[in-house]
Amino acid sequence: MSSLRRIKKKKFKEEITEKAMDYTKFVLDENEKTKVFSMMALSNLCKHYRNYFSIPNITDKNLVKGDTKISRLSEEQTLWCSFELEDIIQRSFRTLTRLIEEYDYEDLQNPKQRKIKDFKNEFVVVEFSKIYQKELIKLKIKFNKYLKTRYKETENALKQILVIFAYYNIFKAQICNKIKDFNKKNRMYIKTLITKTDKKFAEMEEVIVEGGEVNHEEDMLSLLEFEEAGFDIKWVGKGYSREKALKIRKSRCQETSTENG
Repeated sequence: MSSLRRIKKKKFKEEITEKAMDYTKFVLDENEKTKVFSMMALSNLCKHYRNYFSIPNITDKNLVKGDTKISRLSEEQTLWCSFELEDIIQRSFRTLTRLIEEYDYEDLQNPKQRKIKDFKNEFVVVEFSKIYQKELIKLKIKFNKYLKTRYKETENALKQILVIFAYYNIFKAQICNKIKDFNKKNRMYIKTLITKTDKKFAEMEEVIVEGGEVNHEEDMLSLLEFEEAGFDIKWVGKGYSREKALKIRKSRCQETSTENG
């Protein structure tokens, strides 16, 4: 058993040494570093879009083929659905497909491919993680006072959107160093993605800053008033319901009655 442990320990040491040497070459190759970090940023952005917004039918296979299809987001999927994010999400997935082609990563799922080593190298992953954490901290400082809310769903939505902002900012910074090398069609497509995403995210930032804390109780009471005035109201917002609105109104009436008592 002791000899087996020695063999495993030796093998592990050799693997770490090899990865450390690969990383040393990697950090000196600005071209390769830009390619890997732009891919990491965009793939993480797309992964976060898929997971947070619960987008179905997104697989590695459709990403490579470019046949991803983003349906309209609903209120059940995200509090941000009113911003109509489908276009920039769709473009992000299809840009990932274009980068796979531009960087010649079509065979990225093949573990024997040399290029996969950079993506699996712990030193490279840690380096990217540091870049991401630094970007996320900057965003948290910028939006800190807007993250404080009594409503957990709103707080979570804001935190998740900052993660998306962070990955996008890294991707944008990295891709600007490579975009001139792409073919004209891909270059224009990626520029359009950046233009549209910048505009959409600016709108979202404006709402975060101007809106401050959302008053869900007042929202529900307003919906109740509209319903009682004869409007057809769909109680589909997360945490919203007619029963809750009635309880809030009853509680407020009781408080007013006690004060006037």
